[in-house]
Amino acid sequence: MSLNKSEAEIKSNSELKKYFKYLLSNSSAFESVLNLSDFEKDINSGLIFNSSIPISYGVGSSGALCAAIYKHYGKNSGSNETDLTELKRKLSLLESGFHGKSSGLDPLISYVNNPILVSGDDKLSLVNLQLDNFFENVAVFLIDTQQKGDTAPLVNDFLLKCESIDFRNRIVEELIPVTQQCIHCFCNNDIDNFFESIQILSSFQYQNFTNKIPNGYRVLWKTGLDSNKFWLKLCGSGGGGYLLGFTRNMEETEKFLSKMKFSYLQISPTSMR
Repeated sequence: MSLNKSEAEIKSNSELKKYFKYLLSNSSAFESVLNLSDFEKDINSGLIFNSSIPISYGVGSSGALCAAIYKHYGKNSGSNETDLTELKRKLSLLESGFHGKSSGLDPLISYVNNPILVSGDDKLSLVNLQLDNFFENVAVFLIDTQQKGDTAPLVNDFLLKCESIDFRNRIVEELIPVTQQCIHCFCNNDIDNFFESIQILSSFQYQNFTNKIPNGYRVLWKTGLDSNKFWLKLCGSGGGGYLLGFTRNMEETEKFLSKMKFSYLQISPTSMR
């Protein structure tokens, strides 16, 4: 966070003012979390949020903002908070102003600057990833759809679909178990089982979240599945932004993406630790 009154930062400051109005609209809930008076004073002095994270791309821009706000204006921040569950609750409350409903995980990860594992009993723990085997020719990459997603309506659409017993059963019986398996294998550097699981996960999303895959990228998604060369996954709620990709052969995948003129970025191991 920084103070700046230049014309180039007007939009950022304006968005912070809109967000502050949301906080004031439910001040009784936020007074115990933030020092609202200091936050308001700095906003009126030209406060901006300077971040390299693209907005509405599914990679946690709102989470990073909420983490920064809590770090600077949280009433208990800086007191070596160790209760991750309570931190998650507070940050979830702050991020609700952007999505209507938030798990709080994105801002929590930004705040502690470390991967977090959520166990089946909702226990939160910090994770020390050992990813050496994932960054040889095996690779993780991002594809830029060059479209912005709109989180709130996509989340609401998902929640509405969950009212269907059939859809909800597919989430509980198929999506959640394979997602947990992907996480387990990734955390344990188990490449073979990870790729078996990510293929199932990618196929599930292609079949059940079609409306969340940006136009122009469904064919690419299916190409990866059919060729068994790479697999894609939605970031955040989808609808635009980045697609997360996994491949056993980055050199071959890179040639394909370049030939088809898709914009991509390979992720380094240090960026995921």
